[in-house]
Amino acid sequence: MPKSWPGYLPPMLAAAVTLMLTAAYAAASGGSDPVGPLMGLVILLLIPVPVGIAVIWGSAILTCRPYQAAFAGAVVWLVLSYFLLPRDIVWQMSGNVAAGLAAGLALGRRWRLDTALTVVAAVLLPVIIWAVVQVPVTEQLQVVSDQMLNVLEENLPAGANAEQRILVLAKEKRNLESMAALAAKIYPFVIGMGLLGQGGIILGLVLFTVRRLGLPVGGWRLPRFSHWSLPFYLVWLLVLGVGLMLTRMPYAATAGLNLALFVACVLSVQGIAVQFHVTNRMLSKMGRLLYWLVMGFFFAPLILVSGTALGLLDQWVDLRHLRTGSGEDDGNADDSGNIE
Repeated sequence: MPKSWPGYLPPMLAAAVTLMLTAAYAAASGGSDPVGPLMGLVILLLIPVPVGIAVIWGSAILTCRPYQAAFAGAVVWLVLSYFLLPRDIVWQMSGNVAAGLAAGLALGRRWRLDTALTVVAAVLLPVIIWAVVQVPVTEQLQVVSDQMLNVLEENLPAGANAEQRILVLAKEKRNLESMAALAAKIYPFVIGMGLLGQGGIILGLVLFTVRRLGLPVGGWRLPRFSHWSLPFYLVWLLVLGVGLMLTRMPYAATAGLNLALFVACVLSVQGIAVQFHVTNRMLSKMGRLLYWLVMGFFFAPLILVSGTALGLLDQWVDLRHLRTGSGEDDGNADDSGNIE
């Protein structure tokens, strides 16, 4: 944003664009009748709107002067939307506005990457909680199970008699109920991973946008992937999750299961980086390509499990000798260090 422009212009533009996008989103999602091809295309095009709104406000807070003007602009948008648009849609979009402001603040004040991701994800969480309160997880999963059961019923062999159909459907219904119970149990883990990914996308897009606008905003200097190392406190979070599971108390054990799964998935990234480090040293480029293609297509679960184990071991043993600085080069570009 050129310095000759008024400092309050970015939040004003952000408020106006967000108001229009919120109105379009409300109009597209408000109809209850079956939509035609054109409206279906409009709805498809509006899917990225929530993330786009976050990027708009993250860019606004980094380009306005002073940065507090962005918060004032967000309040103006909220007040106007509150009286002009459906409040449930406004509430949903307010989470993305807040996430964008948090992302811009994190970049402007150069927070650690893990802190920035946690804050942006936490800001998005209240909207998810509100959505779950409106439509409980069990109801969401029941709808999916009913739809799958209907599909299975329609695809039963035409020659099956009534008794066979009843037995097969009863068995499939029990299987779907078991799957739904498991899905409900690990639902917080799934939401947590989704929020973490969404936070990373928002931070990356905000950084890309402001740099395209010519603003010299410093991001995070990441090492090459084979040298990625995550903060050690993740180990203690994993220990906490496992400890809660061992209590066998219903709510505590479920919380521990979700925490352990979440941390294990995050730590698996470091374990996969260890595998990259080893394969880069031992295999040629063609060998590495074949290795990861085979592992990705046929042994993806094994990659995650082994990645978690290697990531945890690397935290304690420093398999790549990154902390001592004596690790051998693996043939990639320079740069090493922790992701923080």
